[in-house]
This record gives sequence, structure tokens and C-alpha cells, in this order.
Amino acid sequence: MIVKIFGLADLLAVIALLGSSLLPKQILIIMSLYLIIKGIFFLLLGGSPLSNIFDSISGFYITLVAYGLSHWIPTVIVTIYILQKAIISLL
Repeated sequence: MIVKIFGLADLLAVIALLGSSLLPKQILIIMSLYLIIKGIFFLLLGGSPLSNIFDSISGFYITLVAYGLSHWIPTVIVTIYILQKAIISLL
């Protein structure tokens, strides 16, 4: 059940990233904090280090996007990464 909740939250992070130009900055910051905290939390619990580090990096990138610092290449990479995690979690 908790995996599905994380999957839904990841899906919301993707929607926030894709709609970053339309959404308020606070929503992007909340989603970035979710990814950063989730990455650090599961890294400390001993999960897959690479996956958790990518979660935190994705969160930091969404923070940059919230402040207008974005480029289409990392946006596509982060979107695909979080989307595939969300889909796998929801299945």
C-alpha cells in the first residue's frame, strides 16, 4: 500500500515538473522536498544507493526549475526517470 502512495506522489511530481510554468512555485518546492527527503530517508535505511541518489538529484533539479533554471534535456531525463518509477510502483 505504501508503495502505491509513493508511486502516486511520484506521478504528482512529474505533473508538477511538466506544468512548472503554470503552477505556483510553492507546489514545485513541495514536490522537490518530497523527492529529496524520500531519497535521503531510503538511503539512510540502506536501500539502493543509486536510485535514492537520483531521487535526491531529481528533487534538487525541480527546485532549480521552480526558480526558473531549467533546460529541456535534464527535464526530459528527470521526467522519464520519475515517471518510470511511478508506473512501476503503481503496477
